[in-house]
Amino acid sequence: MNTTPASKPPAADDARDRPTWLGRIARAVWLAGEALVKPPKPGAPTADAPAEATPASSPERPRFDLTGAAMRVSLLRQVAEQLRGAADGYIAAKLDEIEARVDAKLDVIEERIDRKVSELHEKLREARDAELRHRLRLLKITLVFTVLVAVVSLGYKLFSKLLVG
Repeated sequence: MNTTPASKPPAADDARDRPTWLGRIARAVWLAGEALVKPPKPGAPTADAPAEATPASSPERPRFDLTGAAMRVSLLRQVAEQLRGAADGYIAAKLDEIEARVDAKLDVIEERIDRKVSELHEKLREARDAELRHRLRLLKITLVFTVLVAVVSLGYKLFSKLLVG
């Protein structure tokens, strides 16, 4: 890691190592993204083909870096989990929005129904009141004619007793 003497505090070493670690992660994500999006160039070596020996490459270096691949897989899993979380959040937000719209429409429908029910109650009350007024008027007319017949009958009885008697 660090070959300098231990004169610097450990926090300085961590701070210096952190950008390289983040840089490796960023590079791995970048390369993975390019590999997924762009096809390989016609002259570029593929992962299946052996790489040509160059003076910069050493023969001890393995063809496949297992730790790098594990890191990339781990990083891709993290990105996939974050994307799933973001998608789940988006879906939850949209469902809440749809639910709010449905609730608003149901409230409007409920208000209309309540208005119609109150109108029906008002019409029923008016019809009942009109029917009661009509029956009371018939009762009054019947009572007036009954009293009139009783007075005529009483007058006739009185008049017949006076004439006969």
